[in-house]
Amino acid sequence: MYIFTRVFAPALLAAAIFLPPPALAAGNSDPRCNAPRELIEDEPQLPTLAKQFKEQRPINIVVIGGASTAGNGEASYPLFLETALRQHHPDIQINVLNRGVSGQTTEQMTARFPKDVYANTPSLMIWETGTVDAVRSENTDDFATTLTEGIAALRAHDVPVMMIDMQYNSSTVSVINFEPYLNALHQTAQLQDVFLFGRFDLMKYWSEAGSFDFINVPREKRNTLARDFYECLGERLADAIDYAAR
Repeated sequence: MYIFTRVFAPALLAAAIFLPPPALAAGNSDPRCNAPRELIEDEPQLPTLAKQFKEQRPINIVVIGGASTAGNGEASYPLFLETALRQHHPDIQINVLNRGVSGQTTEQMTARFPKDVYANTPSLMIWETGTVDAVRSENTDDFATTLTEGIAALRAHDVPVMMIDMQYNSSTVSVINFEPYLNALHQTAQLQDVFLFGRFDLMKYWSEAGSFDFINVPREKRNTLARDFYECLGERLADAIDYAAR
């Protein structure tokens, strides 16, 4: 079983809250969307995508994931990602295809690659996964193996990939043990040199900084919260893509 530990997270979050580092400003001027660069930027780059941006060629992005990717009606982070990228690159045709399906394990997602990914010849595939595996207590070694095999399959089809880890919610993490799956996901991304967008730590930062309250939300305000949160997430993910394709 993977024992890789994300030791940077607690210290980084504390520093981010009490000693604010240079932040990525919210594109829609909503200060809740601001986030420290350390929570957005990762080392692996996307040279093929960078070349397409530089040549102003059309960009086609496919997002594979679960319920949090599928979103709710018009509220989904892939939708806001597309909006943000188009604002960043007004002279480039950019399309983001949302292929989120609720309730699927990582293995079930990889089975959809031929139809939902390869068939669309994407410039980039964003892979959000791990939640259902954790909920079902899937074997973490098998989880990591499936991730590795999925990345290899994408690369065999010349599809660049960026990964997204799980959502953070203080009430959920007290019931579901996400840590082994987060560790396996982060270690696999490191070993395979894949850019990983740390949604878990970003949401934890927003929660602890008071930007978003994911727990005490009246029913009538949940849709508004979801939309605002997904918009912030889409904007920060656009920043991460621009950074990786610099």
